[in-house]
Amino acid sequence: MEWIDFLKVMIVDEKGAIVKYKQAAASATDPGLKKMFTEMMEEEKIHVNIIEDKIEQLKKKNK
Repeated sequence: MEWIDFLKVMIVDEKGAIVKYKQAAASATDPGLKKMFTEMMEEEKIHVNIIEDKIEQLKKKNK
């Protein structure tokens, strides 16, 4: 598998986690759990950005 393809799969996984944490935060009645799920969702968004940046770097390197 090419690394760019691998990273694209990882983005799909990260976005899936974002959806799950968003749903969990919306369902949580405990403020601490709601905060934790929201923070975890935000961390996954950061991961998506990091991976997207790495894909762009690899594309430029492979030109």
